[in-house]
Amino acid sequence: MPRPTRYRLLLFFLTLIFLACISLRSDQDLHRIWAIKDARIVTLTGPPIEKGTLVIRDGLIEAVGASTPIPKDAEVIDGAKLTVYPGLMDGLGQSLLKFPEEKMDMSRISSGEFTDKDRGITPGLVAFDYVNLGKAVFEKYHKLGFVAGHVMPDRGVLTGRSALFCFSDPDKNKALLLKDMCLGIGFSPANFMVYPNSLMGVYSYLKQVFSEAANFDQLRSRWLKELKGLTRPDHSPNLEVLADYATARKPVIFLCRNQHDIRRSLSLAAEYKLSYFIADLGGEAFEVIPELKKANARVLCTVAFKAPGSSIYAQRGKAERERAEKEVYPKNPARLAEAGVPFAFSSLGTDDPKAFAEGIQKAIEAGLPKDRAIEALTKTPAGFFGLDRTLGTIEPGKIANVVLAEGELLVKEAKVRYAFVDGKKFELKEAKPGEGEKPTVNVTGKWELSVEGQMGMRLTIDFSQEEAALSGKLITPFGAFDFTGGVVSGKDVSFEISISVGGQDIDLFFSATVDGEKMRGSVVQGGAGAAEFTAKRIPG
Repeated sequence: MPRPTRYRLLLFFLTLIFLACISLRSDQDLHRIWAIKDARIVTLTGPPIEKGTLVIRDGLIEAVGASTPIPKDAEVIDGAKLTVYPGLMDGLGQSLLKFPEEKMDMSRISSGEFTDKDRGITPGLVAFDYVNLGKAVFEKYHKLGFVAGHVMPDRGVLTGRSALFCFSDPDKNKALLLKDMCLGIGFSPANFMVYPNSLMGVYSYLKQVFSEAANFDQLRSRWLKELKGLTRPDHSPNLEVLADYATARKPVIFLCRNQHDIRRSLSLAAEYKLSYFIADLGGEAFEVIPELKKANARVLCTVAFKAPGSSIYAQRGKAERERAEKEVYPKNPARLAEAGVPFAFSSLGTDDPKAFAEGIQKAIEAGLPKDRAIEALTKTPAGFFGLDRTLGTIEPGKIANVVLAEGELLVKEAKVRYAFVDGKKFELKEAKPGEGEKPTVNVTGKWELSVEGQMGMRLTIDFSQEEAALSGKLITPFGAFDFTGGVVSGKDVSFEISISVGGQDIDLFFSATVDGEKMRGSVVQGGAGAAEFTAKRIPG
């Protein structure tokens, strides 16, 4: 984009910020203190409080109880028909990570000069750098009760390092809870043309690299302590990263496709004295419960319920595999709970919040007590990641991550009305079927938007329309901003986009009428006034 155009665009956004400053400051002051009164509160520290009050101040839980007084300066939510739960956490996922598309340089095949990335050796890959947060993403999770997620790259042998976020702010620096927590370890070769290119090769490589990393850490620590009289060890970026995990200062996560991978993981962890989690991607932890109990293993339990190709059920044909996926694998969480194996739920294998929630519901239907399911999404993952003093239950002093629902969570028609994340309120409005006219246009695709009176300023909006529901993304030189909750009624469209510029959040309300491949309407920024805009569809 030419420099003058970028300058005009920046001026436009700065003008919006200036016009919004007074109201933003007052909103920030106003929305510091909340009181939810007369609600049923599931604290997970004892029996539910049947008619209690929860007070939130400056992002933290200030007080909770049956007779807790309401501060005079609090904004009050009537919780008479609501149940308050600790916000749910995805113990391990990958869907929030967006990696750039890359094609392998075919010349490396003929030359044999493969990179560590070709080999699946990427311990330096950091989830924090690739996470994709935004309003549209948050809404998908909030309406199911999820307020936090642990994400990690899951491809290769040494897959990369994880991060944990609250679903509170599009700015990942503000949403971050913990960075570079765990290192992923997979048993599948990344490339069959270069070592390690077999299961045996991967296993041998892991044994070798953990030995090398522990030795590297010992030599480096000794040299740093003595300095004089010792040969300085050569620097190795990979071993530098691996040292923390090979010496159990940080945990690894074994990505296990089946029960055999679990056994391999337990063997490696015991031999090298690793701190670790078992990510049960194949859903076969129930097959190795005695070994898991003996090792005091911690499990991240997926709910995709797909029989691994190595399972006896898959090898007996399609009908038997499908039967097992309906009757056997959904019982995996219940069997772990009954055996006393600690586990948290993971969305790996579903990679969609709705499918994740549906999988948990299947586990409950297959015998997992609902209270254990709630714990596997709150207290247990908080404890796994060393955050049990700040997350997982509703107690004074903890982060205000709570959800308010009509009725229960983890049911097919769960109705979450509010989510508080880092003390920030998100209201989830119930859709009203049949409201408005049936859409007579479909705006799916990219549109060039021109705001009048802004010296020809142009933006791009990428719409996605499903019947009357509208979502999409506003694309600017300063970032892309997602939105959901838009509506198409007849030829009219309306949607809201929350942008963040210069550390300020601004809500823009768009409404327009579509005429063929064009639309005309207005954009309103709170009480700062409106501007007219036109848009035309971008071909292709």
